[in-house]
Amino acid sequence: MSQIEIIKKQIAKLVNQYNVGNYEHVIQQVNILLKKLPNNSFLLNLLGSSYQKIGHYETAKKNFLQVLVTDKENLAAMNNLANTYRDMLEFKKAEEQFKKILQINDKYINGITNYANLKFQLDQHDEAIKLFKKALDLNDKEENIHYNIGLAYQSNGNFKEAEFHFKEMLKLNPKATGADRLISRFTKYDENSNHLKEMLQRDQSIEDLNDRAKINLYFALGKAYEDLKDFKKSYLFLKKANDLTNNQFIYDKKKIDEFYNDQKKIFNNIDINNIPQKNGSKKIIFILGLPRSGTSLAEQIVSSHTSVYGAGESGYLDKLIKKRFYKNDKLNFDLIESNNFETILNNLGETYIDLLNNFKFNENIITEKDPLNFRWIGFINLIFPKAKIIHCFRDLKDNFFSLYKNFFPEGLEWSYNEKNLLYFIKNYKLLMNFWKTKFPNKVYDLNYEKLINNPNSEIKKMIQFCDLDWQEDCLNFYNNKKSIKTLSVAEARKPIYKSSLSGSKNYEIFFEEYFKELDKI
Repeated sequence: MSQIEIIKKQIAKLVNQYNVGNYEHVIQQVNILLKKLPNNSFLLNLLGSSYQKIGHYETAKKNFLQVLVTDKENLAAMNNLANTYRDMLEFKKAEEQFKKILQINDKYINGITNYANLKFQLDQHDEAIKLFKKALDLNDKEENIHYNIGLAYQSNGNFKEAEFHFKEMLKLNPKATGADRLISRFTKYDENSNHLKEMLQRDQSIEDLNDRAKINLYFALGKAYEDLKDFKKSYLFLKKANDLTNNQFIYDKKKIDEFYNDQKKIFNNIDINNIPQKNGSKKIIFILGLPRSGTSLAEQIVSSHTSVYGAGESGYLDKLIKKRFYKNDKLNFDLIESNNFETILNNLGETYIDLLNNFKFNENIITEKDPLNFRWIGFINLIFPKAKIIHCFRDLKDNFFSLYKNFFPEGLEWSYNEKNLLYFIKNYKLLMNFWKTKFPNKVYDLNYEKLINNPNSEIKKMIQFCDLDWQEDCLNFYNNKKSIKTLSVAEARKPIYKSSLSGSKNYEIFFEEYFKELDKI
């Protein structure tokens, strides 16, 4: 076998390793191969893509730029570079790169699809759907394009179109059970449901599915049997789904303890009144709490006001704080205690507002609905003194179960194990108690049960807290056309309904020991 053939086989193996997520191994081996084949475009692209996957964006960018030095119209490298800019929150650079790609080849399907995903991320849904349709015109057999355009339609509340594309995924690939899970989110099942029958048929050939496919199918079946009020079957499917998902994570409780202790240590020693405030011009309403506590509903209500734009879950604040104040997952106390602390805070605030402005909204006020921002209430008060903070909370047993019965594409690795979920909720309560002691009158508590049982008065109180004039549209929030990209995409588009209350009671027998602990909190 010739040296070239040997290298080709090595590269093929590395591509397989990349496809199964073994990125560290790929990086190590590609660097060895690059000594034999310096400046090889394919290897540099593979190397950059591996760095991108593990979040080393600067290194990934350098690799893609190195390809483009000698091959200026390498579309794969340009596409990867654009995606890296997007991950780095450099949206203008990402868009410029996508436009260059389409100038060179307006039929380059990866560039079209990724450009559409960028538009979708920035809430430019009409443009996103137009690009997805263009990609489908070129190739309607691409499962991934149907998935993405389905998500876009779903976020806009167009469930009929979303279902069509998710079903197209299943036609192309019967093992694409992610489509089953997504369909289940906006489907009310009965015993004659065709989709339920199809999922049960897939369950008969479960051995043919990989773990991710099983997880999606089990979560969908758990939802279906909850609709059918067969709570034992529902639980058994949810249990299998959660156990399989939990096996993919290592939940580090010590790391969580360290995070919460660090927050308390910082803000026990900081007098917020002694820090100059420069980011007070932009009014932001932060809506936060445990995931599945009613944050999507709260944002849907507030953003129904004509003065408010709903940005959804941008994730920008979390990324910026970690980028500026953390190193190797450790909080940099030296930086916080340095003379540059105030300057860094103000720069962070300006960067955050610049990122929000990418949504191209005309309203004077914007909502940021990232539930886990409850961890950053201290920083929010330092950076945005005029911000309004709405803390959503509900019956902890209902919240526990709502987390347990759902799959979160973005992680929340603590939610797939009963003990870890209980531990996280306990720490959340402790931190919220600390924030309320440290920042009295800065956080508005929105009780989900009160909101559901007495919507008119609770909505009016929330709108008043936000210093907004009253508008009847806030009561008719379900008519709000704002996109919703969270698990509550179907629920938040309906009028207030009470069936979401006390749902955990149907599953008490399965979570008895954990519910007893929640009663003590």
